[in-house]
Amino acid sequence: MMKLNKSLLFFGGIVCCLTFTFLSAQVTPYVDTKIGTDAHGHTFPGAAWPFGMVQCSPDTRLEGWDGCSAYHHSDSIVYGFSHTHLSGTGVPDYADVLIMPGVGKAVFNNGSDGTEGYRSPFDKSTEQCQAGYYRCLLTKPDIEVELAVTPRTGIQQYTFKNSDQGWIIIDLSHRDKLVAHNLSIYNSGEIGGSRISRAWAKEQHVYFRTKLSLPILRHEFNEDSSKVILYFDLKGKRKLVLQTAISAVDEVGAKKNLEKEWINFRFETARKAAVSKWEEMLQRVSIKDQSENNKKIFYTSLYHCLMAPCLFQDVDNRFRGMDMKIHTGSAEAPRYTVFSLWDTYRAAHPLYQLLYPEYNKSFVISMLGMSEEVGRLPVWELSANETFCMIGSHSIPVIANALIHGREDYTEEQIQRLYKACRKTLFENNFCGQENFRNGMLSAENEGESVSKTIENSLDYRALAVIAEIAGASEDEVIRANTFSLNYKNLFNPLSGFFQAKLNQKFVSAFVPEEVNQHYTEANAWQYLFGAHHDIKGIMDLFGGEKMTEKKLDSLFGRSSTMSGRDQSDITGLIGQYAHGNEPSHHVAYLYNFTGKPAKTQTLCKKIMTELYTSAADGLCGNEDCGQMSAWYVFSSMGFYPVNPLEKKYILGYPMFDEFWIKIPDKKPIHFKKLKEQGNNYLSVCKVNGYSTNSCLSINFGDEIVYEMGSDEKAIKISPCIPGSIHPHRFIFAPMVFLGNQVFEDSTLVSFRAMGQSEPTEIKYRLNSIQAEEKIARTPFVIKEASDIYFRNCIRGTENCSALLKAVFKPLPNGVELKLNTAYANHYSAGGEVALIDGMQGSLDFHDGYWQGYQGSNVEIELKLDTSMHYKKCFVRCLQNQRAWIFLPASVDFRSSVSGSISSWKSVSNPHSQQTEQAFVHEFEIPIDAGVRLLELKLNSIGQVPSWHVGAGDKPWIFVDEIRMIK
Repeated sequence: MMKLNKSLLFFGGIVCCLTFTFLSAQVTPYVDTKIGTDAHGHTFPGAAWPFGMVQCSPDTRLEGWDGCSAYHHSDSIVYGFSHTHLSGTGVPDYADVLIMPGVGKAVFNNGSDGTEGYRSPFDKSTEQCQAGYYRCLLTKPDIEVELAVTPRTGIQQYTFKNSDQGWIIIDLSHRDKLVAHNLSIYNSGEIGGSRISRAWAKEQHVYFRTKLSLPILRHEFNEDSSKVILYFDLKGKRKLVLQTAISAVDEVGAKKNLEKEWINFRFETARKAAVSKWEEMLQRVSIKDQSENNKKIFYTSLYHCLMAPCLFQDVDNRFRGMDMKIHTGSAEAPRYTVFSLWDTYRAAHPLYQLLYPEYNKSFVISMLGMSEEVGRLPVWELSANETFCMIGSHSIPVIANALIHGREDYTEEQIQRLYKACRKTLFENNFCGQENFRNGMLSAENEGESVSKTIENSLDYRALAVIAEIAGASEDEVIRANTFSLNYKNLFNPLSGFFQAKLNQKFVSAFVPEEVNQHYTEANAWQYLFGAHHDIKGIMDLFGGEKMTEKKLDSLFGRSSTMSGRDQSDITGLIGQYAHGNEPSHHVAYLYNFTGKPAKTQTLCKKIMTELYTSAADGLCGNEDCGQMSAWYVFSSMGFYPVNPLEKKYILGYPMFDEFWIKIPDKKPIHFKKLKEQGNNYLSVCKVNGYSTNSCLSINFGDEIVYEMGSDEKAIKISPCIPGSIHPHRFIFAPMVFLGNQVFEDSTLVSFRAMGQSEPTEIKYRLNSIQAEEKIARTPFVIKEASDIYFRNCIRGTENCSALLKAVFKPLPNGVELKLNTAYANHYSAGGEVALIDGMQGSLDFHDGYWQGYQGSNVEIELKLDTSMHYKKCFVRCLQNQRAWIFLPASVDFRSSVSGSISSWKSVSNPHSQQTEQAFVHEFEIPIDAGVRLLELKLNSIGQVPSWHVGAGDKPWIFVDEIRMIK
């Protein structure tokens, strides 16, 4: 009886959903889940529930970057239908509990090796890709497959067209590395099991329970019981319906989820319930417009925004925490997973806060719970695993945005816990080099991607300052956080006009702003030029004000799209050097508003919306990234965007729709309307409740917002938005080494500079010890021996100073001359021609500036030796990090010359496996005979990235950082 009551409760919810559907015009027909499945969108077309636990979808691809969601539009083969999928990520995972139907001979092999397998061709023309529903026809077995979902279950309905006998295979070894598993048949109509797997998430737990509408005639396990084939008699019943519940807790949780959301094999009922739920969620924005295509793009974008985060709590309120322990949560604020925060803090979470505030609160409370389980807020959490993918601690700006817009939704106790979690994340963890960052910035030797990390760490501290104010923290705590939020300024080079990396406290030479290199995250210097969007006023001041900022923007959008350096597949959707296909650029088109040129913002926004978002399968110009790519469109098409999510205002752009309403339960609707009597090319005036506003837009529930359009940009009457300022009271620009080579031959001239301070400053330094006498650096000075210099920038005549920095200088070793006969990559130069004998060793982080990189070629080196040094051997130090396409040389060949006589080539082989997952360093030992004057080395590339690798066939890298000579 209890089971019946639970089912009735779920069906009651369905009735409510269906009632809602009939009350208003449907918008779900505008959703086309094929959009984003082609090119590099990385979305999937299957059935999903808004923010649900299950995404039931076809799997057509087993590996590769464009197979991250397990599906690609260009594929014609399907391996089966699994129950979890990631939407738009750049790393593959999920695709758990694969089920595939078939007829005739059944085999355990999936067929990817070219031999007989259970995979099947499918007819692309039969695909129906809708909100909450998917259908296709498997052509080889002639089986129609339909998919639907409830929040925690997937429903699969198979119609066997021409067979009285059929089977399904459940494959737990699909895609990810299987760590542990179990399959159990409980009766003729029920099966369950578990899968613990390793991929992007290092330890993902999935437990499942499946009920089948037909009895199992017989079954067959493979050798390790990771796969099972179930056979059925289809006579008189050509349909087989399966309902599968999953859980991250245990199989008991999966069983309870199945009981609670049981649909009694009524597939159509489940389908209608899912569609009705999507109607309820999508109609929070109700559009009136003549363009059916624009509505299709909009509602599909809004649909994609609701693919993540994903429900992670069972119906009994249990969930797996990031400590891998089982916890009991709250039904009012359940635990969620899949937090792609580097992407989604920008627009997706602000959109959730605007349209789905009750969900966003659960997301924030989930982050809080995670921090209390493991001592820090999540970076990129996946199925209770911290992947540490991407940079920044961007839970903090998500929390700040939620509190700015919805402080009343949180208790004082919750606010204090959130503030404590944010402080602990930044001050008691060292992710993204927090300790070095607080000394003024990150240098290349501190952290790879040091420029991007410095800029994004700065944003996180500004978010902390905002939360500190809301939490009632002391003025000193607010000032301290605000001071750190300006550290990004210490990497601005006024001589180049860009944010640049420093190495040994000196700007890295051979700077090319178009070069994609290790100093930026998936970007180049152009794409991080406006990255500090928490301080628009600050970056405009660095550039020289409004006019110079406008020129910078013009140059960004107007120049060639040609780039150099690393091949970065994420950099797509190019307009000049602006890259809409990746997140750091997303706010930039709106910045013209701050320069008094709103027409340029509107023109660019319209161009991006109409050219880089379409209704085709390749309608996304880059990875969907768990909703962020689509959130940009949703906001922008409504006419505004959260350029700085740490402020309670939006920036105006170009509205696409004639009229629309934002309707949130228990809130007054917000009504937006275009007036187009004077044209529709530009937004001329924006009025809120009858009053004109500037390009900053504040929105409150119940507002009436009118967009008065015009045909000519001269009619625009929108005044510039004045960006907010950060006043830390005590920020002092860090000094830098202006002259001085870190490695020198006989001597080097050293001088320092500090730029940007409004008050007069002086640079003080100590030589070789922080206890040494401190001097004022008035003029350059010469050093001739290894030296450590400690220096700081001080307000003249005071002890109000920046943090103490250290620069290291050392002479080149004697007795060796090096000649490179192979060109290194400019973005992995390690300092240039003498880098391999400069005594500076790299870390395990290949970004650190000390590794010299060569791609797709052997490396040939000549060493001229001073025979009086009596060298006996040398060590060639190389790095392997196969996840970054960096492999040790297959071997190192060498030959030497003594008195003009050249020896034959000899070789030292690489003793290590190419498949070692962790990065490591290996030194190849080369013997040196007495009297050798010339030593030739050839580091032999492995040729191509191996076939087992995700980058199979690509050009591999050789990274070498030092050749050590031993007497």
